[in-house]
Amino acid sequence: MDVVLAGSQTGNKEDYESLKEICDEGTMIVDDSNPVELSKYILEKKADIFIGGVKERPMAYKLGIGFCDHNHERKIPLAGYEGMLNFAKEVYTTVMSPVWKLIPPRNPD
Repeated sequence: MDVVLAGSQTGNKEDYESLKEICDEGTMIVDDSNPVELSKYILEKKADIFIGGVKERPMAYKLGIGFCDHNHERKIPLAGYEGMLNFAKEVYTTVMSPVWKLIPPRNPD
């Protein structure tokens, strides 16, 4: 899995410096992007899955990509070993959803 975009709505300078350190070169780091900007970046970077807050779910589905909820109000953890298992299950569920058989595939180029 390649991270193509990372950001925050409420991050401070140190948060963005930490993001830059842990992200691969070429990862776009954004600050408080609006839905139009996020949609543009997602299409430009050809993302296959969006991991974000609940407000981004409809946008991801409208763009025809999977979505994982990483909202701060989650009821299950995403930290540590148990969190990694929860995250992997969520990625699997959205990627393998039968709904993708009902929509035309995106242009592979």
